[in-house]
Amino acid sequence: MEADRAESGVEPGWRSAVPGWSEARFPVVAALVWCGALIGRDWWGFGTVLVLGAVVVIVKRGGMIIVMAAALVAGALAGWGSAHRDTAVLSAPVVEGDVAIRAVARTDPRKDADSFWLLARPLAYRASGDQDWIEWLGPVIKMETPDAGELAAGEVFEASGHLAKPGGRWSTSVYAARMWSGPVVPVHGARGWLVGTGNALRRRVIENLRSGPGDGRALVAGFLVGDTSGLSPTYTAHLRRAGLSHFVAVSGGNVALFLGALWILMWPLAGRPMIRALVGFVALGVFMVVTRWEPSVVRAGLLAALVLGAQGMGFPLSSWAALGGAVTVALLVSGELALSVGFALSVAATLGVMVGMRIPVRRRPRWIWQTLLTAIAAQVTVAPILLWVFGSVPLLSPVANLAAGPLVAVSTSLGGIGTLTGWQPLVWLAAWTAEGVLAVAGFLSPLPQLGWFGAGAALMVGCAARRWPVVGLPMLAVGGGWLVVLSMFPGLVPFVGSESVRAPAVVFLDVGQGDSTLVLGTGVTVLIDGGPDPARLVEKLQKYRVREVHLVVITHPHADHVRGLEGVVGALPVGAVWDASHPHETPAHRMLRERIAEEGISVYRPVPGQGLRIAELGVEVLGPLRRYKHINDQSIVLMLDVAGTTFLLAADIQEVAQAELGAVRPDVLKVPHQGAATSDPSWLKENAGRLAIISVGPNDYGHPVRWVEEVLVEGGARVVRTDQHGDVVVNLPIGDGANG
Repeated sequence: MEADRAESGVEPGWRSAVPGWSEARFPVVAALVWCGALIGRDWWGFGTVLVLGAVVVIVKRGGMIIVMAAALVAGALAGWGSAHRDTAVLSAPVVEGDVAIRAVARTDPRKDADSFWLLARPLAYRASGDQDWIEWLGPVIKMETPDAGELAAGEVFEASGHLAKPGGRWSTSVYAARMWSGPVVPVHGARGWLVGTGNALRRRVIENLRSGPGDGRALVAGFLVGDTSGLSPTYTAHLRRAGLSHFVAVSGGNVALFLGALWILMWPLAGRPMIRALVGFVALGVFMVVTRWEPSVVRAGLLAALVLGAQGMGFPLSSWAALGGAVTVALLVSGELALSVGFALSVAATLGVMVGMRIPVRRRPRWIWQTLLTAIAAQVTVAPILLWVFGSVPLLSPVANLAAGPLVAVSTSLGGIGTLTGWQPLVWLAAWTAEGVLAVAGFLSPLPQLGWFGAGAALMVGCAARRWPVVGLPMLAVGGGWLVVLSMFPGLVPFVGSESVRAPAVVFLDVGQGDSTLVLGTGVTVLIDGGPDPARLVEKLQKYRVREVHLVVITHPHADHVRGLEGVVGALPVGAVWDASHPHETPAHRMLRERIAEEGISVYRPVPGQGLRIAELGVEVLGPLRRYKHINDQSIVLMLDVAGTTFLLAADIQEVAQAELGAVRPDVLKVPHQGAATSDPSWLKENAGRLAIISVGPNDYGHPVRWVEEVLVEGGARVVRTDQHGDVVVNLPIGDGANG
């Protein structure tokens, strides 16, 4: 057996990679705090944990059991506290109506279609017509503005607009109300030297990277400060599908590089632990501002701070204790982090890396095998989270990380020095190296993802290879070969992410808060819109074995309909495009049209009455009937006739276009505008059909509104929502309806 282990390249002590109880107790305590934070967010869970903790203290009067019970109770207190804070914000009174506010930005503005969104904390307000400011330390609000200028988080600004309830949730944050304003006017720099220094460094990095074109520079900005706003959605999708998106989620590696550079600069003083710790604390604070305190940065920064503090006070702190302590502190201070997928992925990946780096190997070159084992260990630990949240994991993520890791390290190092010094040759080299990372991602992104079955099978084969090397290693080799073959031909079996749908069929894809409809006919594929996420759309098309799209229809240029199509154009053969958006335009639509032009794809402007028929599929254009002022009313409206069943795909048309379109009375209705309150109830009732599909995802717009569903039911329709049922597959003939 020992000989077999030696042949496999792993030394007999490989089990030492898994920590013993003396080390593992710290992550265990952190896990209990995490569980308590999740359970304690409501009164029932909070009360249950308190009772359980009291029982443990009474029954067990000492030892680690009491520590674990205390961790669970402390986590429950943190979870209850965060839920209480959320409730307080959501119920806080606000000054509603047309007002001017002076506020401090809580986040950087984020671009969404033609506007910018940010969270802000009001400091004062001025009612319409008044001259004097009234102090108002109000709750957090969410703002939409057409122009955010150079505003950054932590800076004070003024804006005028309409403020109204209700509030909602954005990521792990909540806000009390929403404001639609004009352009924001910065009036004061960052409040505090720490935020000011961090913003200045962030601006310098971004400005030096934006001085030249290219996605490589945009990716370097992601490596350094986590800013991927300049990276095209296509490359963002490639990184995610290849398992490389964690490189732009600034975390432990970036903190290590940052502190390493700092120690080099302060070399004469770096040998004194206390001074190194004090300087490190300040530097970590600035770094967290520069990288905008994302969950992964919080975890990495706290871990580094604990290690520095322990060194400064002269006692050793193991990596397991540091990780457990960092997670515990983060959750006790901000219980809402227990709900953050980014925080969970960061912690799980760190655990995997720590285990992988402790696996001793003897096969040479040792650094390659160690890196590969570490990447595999990290992939194993994050796989359950990826499967739970996204439903799949990248098949060749360890290989992608092995190839891209050195490039990322070089690009980050060169980019950091080049942007801070302003020396553009180094910036150019960093961008050129980053282009290599994009090439790796682009090469591996078309390969399929593993679902629950495939990931479980791969794990079982790997375990067999470790337990019974004589049998398991050949199994691993054969299984790996088959996975490679299946990755090239992803439609062969279901477990690599494909699903067989009998044509003809119409599939309303679950693409989140947006629209995308796939029409599968005999020998023809039509794709109407693409949703907001290129990676998600590509995964859906692979799931249904789509190899070519004969016709792409862009109903209108809003980002939640067109951005996903960037993952299709250039990746799959596209026969033609229908687009009637002119004169309306959005940045996402312009970018897509540029890609369509680069690929030489023909674009046609369909007119009412125009159509096509191939076998059992008929497509007729019903609108737009004229040029409309509102971008939604300008949508292309299609009537599909598939094997005798009619589908009205109404895009996002609103009351004006609906009134002019009139009663069509289809069998199936794609409800306009995610079920928003922009439709005419009588029109909906007349055109509800037998089946009404609402394509919608998690949102804070209130879509779909309740009365829309009620009107559709009154019209005799069965209502199906993609956010509740997933992909809605309508097999034809329609029979009893849809299955999702």
